[in-house]
Amino acid sequence: MKSDSNSELPKELFQRWELDYGMVNGEKISGLPKSPSNDYKFKRNGEYLLYNVDETYMTGTWEYNSDEKIIYTKRDDGELNGKVADLKAESITLIPAGKAVEGTPFENFRFYYKPKTE
Repeated sequence: MKSDSNSELPKELFQRWELDYGMVNGEKISGLPKSPSNDYKFKRNGEYLLYNVDETYMTGTWEYNSDEKIIYTKRDDGELNGKVADLKAESITLIPAGKAVEGTPFENFRFYYKPKTE
């Protein structure tokens, strides 16, 4: 029986994640903003928080596709803005959606997150 429930997600997903590093076309991206900027926090109710450098945050929604094993994130206006793949207790991978700078499609970017420790 196919289920779109979130029960197969690792419980560790529901915590705050900080950006560990980014890659584009196989090369590490340098100079990424440090936590709390770009921290993500996934909530069980299908919301997520995306933090700014001053600890304020934007909210959006997320949806898990159990066939693809991917979380789709959407802005509050419903526009798809990313996918979270490779869900593990110790790391998640964010693939942004949309256009990036200088004509490089965001789909070539990978941002690797680790659990935020105090």
